[in-house]
Amino acid sequence: MKQIILATIFILFVSTMFGQTSPTSNNGYTNFNEFNQNQPSLTFTFQLKKRTKGDIFMMGGISNYRLKNIKLESDFKKLNEEIWGIIVNDTVYINSYPYSKVEGYNPIIEKGYYTYFIGEPARTVKEQRELGIIKPNEKQIGVCCQAGYVIFPDGTVKLLRPELLSELCKDNEDLSKEINTVKLKLGDVYKMFDFLKKYNATKK
Repeated sequence: MKQIILATIFILFVSTMFGQTSPTSNNGYTNFNEFNQNQPSLTFTFQLKKRTKGDIFMMGGISNYRLKNIKLESDFKKLNEEIWGIIVNDTVYINSYPYSKVEGYNPIIEKGYYTYFIGEPARTVKEQRELGIIKPNEKQIGVCCQAGYVIFPDGTVKLLRPELLSELCKDNEDLSKEINTVKLKLGDVYKMFDFLKKYNATKK
């Protein structure tokens, strides 16, 4: 009896640490539209594991999540490179590979008219241009830190810069004045998220 109790506790501990391994419903989003409509259409079995400090030190990148123990070999590429995201324990994680070509999953901080999250900057010139990290005529740059991202209503992902924030909120006179007063910098990610949160509230 004692062994059964210990085994049960261990299973619960593993499930808590690494996410659900046997989903009871769909847990994968094929695309942004499925996420936007809260209708994941895919089902996978895996473990969601946060990267350790040691792994980040050795391999680089940011403190995000990776998928481990993927049950089906045929799901490996889908989960790591193709699908939009997953949902685990009511938290949605966006797959960074489709927009940045960097493997990993990042939790969505808020879903709204503008959805936003913390992610890793792309390392390839094509993706850097598409994300707005560099301008169309600029060369690829080295990246080494996390960044704030915003998802537009059509699913487009962009690096959240102060000038982009001003553009996104320009139809709200009060927020526009406040943004101009604060004098934001690129590193003021959470301050910019606060403005998006305020803007999202006006769209409900």
